[in-house]
Amino acid sequence: MSSCCGSPQDHVSKSNTPIIALAGNPNCGKTTLFNLLTGAHQHIGNWPGVTVEKRSGMMNLANQRASLVDLPGVYSLLGGGSDDQAVARDFLLDQNIDLIVNIVDASNLERHLSMTSELLTIGKPMIMVLNMIDEAQSLGLKPEVEQLSKKLGIRVIPMVARKGQGREELLDCIEHSLTKPQLGIPVAYDNQTQSAIEGLTNAIAHDNPARSRFSAFRLLEGLSSTSDSQLQSLLDTYRQQVYDSQGEDLADMIAAARFDWTLSCATLAFSPIKANPMRQKITTWLDNIVLSDWLGVPIFLAVLYVVFVVSYSGGNILLDFFDQASSALLISGVGHVLYLIGLPDWLVSVVAGGIGGGLNLVIAFIPPIGLTFLFLALLDDSGYMARAAYAMDRLMRRIGLPGNTLVPMVIGFGCNVPAIMGSRIIEDPRGRILTVLMQPFMSCSARLTIYMAFAVVFFRDNGGQVVFLLYVIGIVVAFLTAWLLGKTALTGKPQPFAMELPPYRLPSLRSVTLQSWHRLKIFMFRVGRVIAVIGVVLFVLPGIGWHNGKLTSTDIDHSLLAQGSRAIAPIFAPMGIKADNWPAVSGLIAGAAAKEIVIGTMNGIYQRQNAEDNMANYRHPDILKQLKDALATIPANAMTFISTLGDPLGIANLNNNDDARQTSGASSATLQALAVGFTPLSAFAYMVFILLYMPCASTMGALRREVGWGWMVFSSAYGVALGWAGGTLIFQLGTFIEHPDSSLAWSAGIVAAFIIVLFGLRLFGKHQIQQTAITMESTL
Repeated sequence: MSSCCGSPQDHVSKSNTPIIALAGNPNCGKTTLFNLLTGAHQHIGNWPGVTVEKRSGMMNLANQRASLVDLPGVYSLLGGGSDDQAVARDFLLDQNIDLIVNIVDASNLERHLSMTSELLTIGKPMIMVLNMIDEAQSLGLKPEVEQLSKKLGIRVIPMVARKGQGREELLDCIEHSLTKPQLGIPVAYDNQTQSAIEGLTNAIAHDNPARSRFSAFRLLEGLSSTSDSQLQSLLDTYRQQVYDSQGEDLADMIAAARFDWTLSCATLAFSPIKANPMRQKITTWLDNIVLSDWLGVPIFLAVLYVVFVVSYSGGNILLDFFDQASSALLISGVGHVLYLIGLPDWLVSVVAGGIGGGLNLVIAFIPPIGLTFLFLALLDDSGYMARAAYAMDRLMRRIGLPGNTLVPMVIGFGCNVPAIMGSRIIEDPRGRILTVLMQPFMSCSARLTIYMAFAVVFFRDNGGQVVFLLYVIGIVVAFLTAWLLGKTALTGKPQPFAMELPPYRLPSLRSVTLQSWHRLKIFMFRVGRVIAVIGVVLFVLPGIGWHNGKLTSTDIDHSLLAQGSRAIAPIFAPMGIKADNWPAVSGLIAGAAAKEIVIGTMNGIYQRQNAEDNMANYRHPDILKQLKDALATIPANAMTFISTLGDPLGIANLNNNDDARQTSGASSATLQALAVGFTPLSAFAYMVFILLYMPCASTMGALRREVGWGWMVFSSAYGVALGWAGGTLIFQLGTFIEHPDSSLAWSAGIVAAFIIVLFGLRLFGKHQIQQTAITMESTL
C-alpha cells in the first residue's frame, strides 16, 4: 500500500483505548461491518440532545481493544441540516478519533466517493473498506485496490462484510494504521479556488482547524450563512474574484473539482471483467414488480400483513409460555421465598406482585416484539425495505409524510412499542416525530381484548363491524393528527426522498440476529423499567386505603384505587359513565400501565379479589404445575396460529359468545357487570376512549426514548383529551334528543377547546421556526 500524504508519523492515542469511527453512506454495509467487528459487545443509545441512534462497541485487535463507533449513515457531511448529518459531522470534527474507517459500496463507488472526499478534508487518519466487491464483480467490475490506494493515499481493504470475507485483513490494517496512520490525499483545486478556501479558513480562525475548514466549505458552497459582516464581505470578494477570472461561480468550481476527482478515482478503482447478466435480469424483473405503480403498494401491504401475522399471531405461540412461566418464577416463586424468609405480608406483596408482576408483563411481550424486530431486520437486510419505502412515498407524500411511515403503522396493530422503535427507519427528523406520534392511535392487540369483552355484551349481531370501525377510527385519527401537527407545531415539507436501492441479497443470519437482539434488549432493559415502576404503583393502590387520617391495609372497595376512581368518575359522566361504575374508571387507570390489564383489573374488582388471595398463592405455590401448564400452551397456541392465519385479529370469534369471552379474558361476572354499568352507546364511547387515550407505560417509555419527554407528555395529554372529547361527543350526540341543551353545550365547549389547542400548536410552531433560524444563523 502507498504511504500517506503529508507527514506520516507514529501515532500515539490520547487515551488508553483507541477510538475508531465507522463513516459512510446509507446502505453501504456499515452496520453489518459494525456487527461483524463487535459481535454482542455493543451498546445502543441516543446521541446527547437528539434522537439519532448511537451505536458503540468494543472490538478485539491483536494487541489491544478498541472502541468502535458506528456513525449515522449520511450522503454528505457538508450539505443539509439533519440531525444525522450534524451528529456525524460534529463527532468527526470535534472528537479525538484515532482512526476513521470509511465504508463504500464497491458496486456504486462513484456516488460513495463524494463523502470520501469530504472525510479526507478533515485531516484525520483514515482507511477505506471497499465493501460488496461481490456485487461489483457481478456487474463486470474487478477491484484494482493498489491503484485506488495510491490515488487516495490511504490503505484500502476489499471486503464482503455480510459474509465475513476480509475481516482478518481489516483487523490487521486497523492495527497497523493505529501505529502508522495515513492522512490521505485530499481533492486538489485550482490555485484561485484553493486561495479562497485557505483565506476563508484563516478568517474563521476556529480553535479546531478541521471545523474552520469545513465551515469555509459550507459558506463557499452556499450551504450555510453568517451574520459576521466582515466574513460575509470577504466571502463576496472571493466569489467575485473567481467569477471575474473564470466566468464560473465559486461553488460550481468546487463541485466540479470534487466530481472530477470522484470520477478519476472510480475509473482507477476497477478494470472490466465479464458481468453476470442473469443477476441483473433478476434484479430488473423484481424491481419492475415491487416498484410498479399498480403492484408496488398492494405487494407492500401484503408483506406487512405477513409481518403482522408473524409478530402478533406467531408471537402468541410463545406468549402464554413466557407469561405463565415468568409469573410462576417471578411472582409465585419469589413471593414464596420472601414469605419463608419471614418478611411482612405487605412487603412480600409489593416485591412479588408489584415488581415481579411488572417484570412479568415485560417478559410476556418478548415473543411478539422479538419476532417483529427479527422480521424487519430480514426485510431490511434483503434489500426490500428500501424499495417498499420508495413504493409508498408517492402516496404518503400527499399527506406530508415520508413513504416508509406505513411500515411502523401496520406493526402498531400488533404492538405500539416496536412500531415506535421501528420509526427509526425514517431519516427525516420531522417525519420521524410525526410517525412516532401517530402510533399510539393504532389499535394494538391488547386493546382487542377490551373490544371483545364489550362486543360480547352489547354488539352480538354486528361485533365484527364495530371492532373494524374502531380500527378505522384509529387510522383516521392518526393521519389527521399527523396532518394537524404538520400544519402547526411541526411545519415543513417532507425531505426529498432520495436513496440508493441496495441489491437483493440473502440476509446475513449474524447481522439480522444481532440487530434483533439489540432492539429487544432496549425494550427489556429501558422500556421495561417504566412498566415495572408503574406496575408496583398499580399493585399497591388496590390494597391500601386512607382511613382515620392514615394509610391502612384494606379491601379493594375501600382502597386508594377505589377512592381515587370514585373521585374522578364525574369527569367521565359526559361519556355516559355513571358515578357508581367506578370499576370502569379503575380499568382506565390500570390501562395507563398496560391495556392488557384493563379487563384483568375489572375482573379483579368485580370478583372482589384482595391481597389475601395473593398471599395464599405465596404460601402454597405449585410452581412445577404452573411451569407444566405454561409449557402445554405452546402446542395449543401453535394449532391456534395455524387455524387463524386468515383471521389474525380473531374477529371470527365474535360469532361465538364463548369463544369471544375466552379471547377477551373477561369472566362471566365481569360481563354481567358491564351489562349493568353501560348502555350500548356509553359502551361504544368507552371503547373509543380506550382507543384514543394515553398510551400504555411501555409505549410511553418508547416515546420518551425516541422523541423525548416533551413529546411524550404531549402525546399522553393529547390522547387523553382526544379520547375524552371523542367519547363525550359520541354519547352527547347519541342522546341529543334527551337533553339538547347540555349536549349542545358540551359539543360547543369541545369545539372551542379544539380551536384553542390549534392556536397554541401554531404559536409553538412559529416559535420553533424562529429558534431554528437563530440556531442556523449562529452556526457556521
